Amino acid sequence: MKVASVKESQKMIYNILKQAKQNNRLSHAYLFYGDKGTGKKEMAIALACMHYCPNGGCLECEVCQNIIDGNHMNVDYIGMQEDKTKISKEQIMDLQEEFSKTSLVEGTRIYIVDGIDTASSQAQNSLLKFIEDPTNLTPTVGIFIATELSNVVSTIQSRCVLEHFEAIPKDKMIELLEEDSIQSLDARLVSCLTNDVDEAKEIINEDNFEYNKNLFLKLIDIRTKKHLALFYLDNQRYYSDPKNLLILLSWMLRFLEDANVAKSGRDGLILSPLYDKIISYSNSSKASMKDQLELILNLFKELNANVSAKNVFFELTEKFI
Repeated sequence: MKVASVKESQKMIYNILKQAKQNNRLSHAYLFYGDKGTGKKEMAIALACMHYCPNGGCLECEVCQNIIDGNHMNVDYIGMQEDKTKISKEQIMDLQEEFSKTSLVEGTRIYIVDGIDTASSQAQNSLLKFIEDPTNLTPTVGIFIATELSNVVSTIQSRCVLEHFEAIPKDKMIELLEEDSIQSLDARLVSCLTNDVDEAKEIINEDNFEYNKNLFLKLIDIRTKKHLALFYLDNQRYYSDPKNLLILLSWMLRFLEDANVAKSGRDGLILSPLYDKIISYSNSSKASMKDQLELILNLFKELNANVSAKNVFFELTEKFI
């Protein structure tokens, strides 16, 4: 649970929370929502620090560092497990079991659920009594983090203070990355994966970024069922990892959206360096753009519903042409 600081673009939310803390008006439940990379997790941990930091949430002292490092006994964090695409009911049940025990440290107990919008409605609803009636009569604060607000059950929304984390415009993010000598295509591709400039740079420097990019470029050039089948056979093991497949689907979605925009000209394309490939695909595709976009969106839903990544990848290669 490593977080360095609150993002500059979210200082207004931070100041509102800090003022509420100073006036003893903090809520017992918060729901932070917005695009990936907009600072929701950083803010959740900063809010936890406010409750225990002797300096009001400095993010630098020993107490804050213990919280940031995940070593504070009264602050619990759960997020998606390494090989999963959603929060499981078991994780939530384990959290409730942990909070049923008496803490050895006095003070407010805080739990952060990162990805509440990925949990099933049943799993989310199991938290309702927990939110309203914490065990052991110990003051408790719940902080929920979501990308898609519509996927959070209304009963949780109604019990939380909602804070929307706005994304910086995509063209501004691309501009910042290009100013840092990052190639235009790389900047544009990574802008489809995160709204965090620092995280974007880390992703580009990862070993598999170039590999993922080359596979994507290879896929969008394929025009026959036979070559799609070969692409599936060659890469089925790689795309059995949901994280690799999510990257591919994110880029495919943007590519198809650009292909739709390109009918009216080149302006407004996020993946503008791929203009020739976009036009070539638009001219050769036998399926309607609407059907292809619906395909990718449905594949996202299947993957988020824990359908096997291998099966989702097979469906992509079977129906893409």
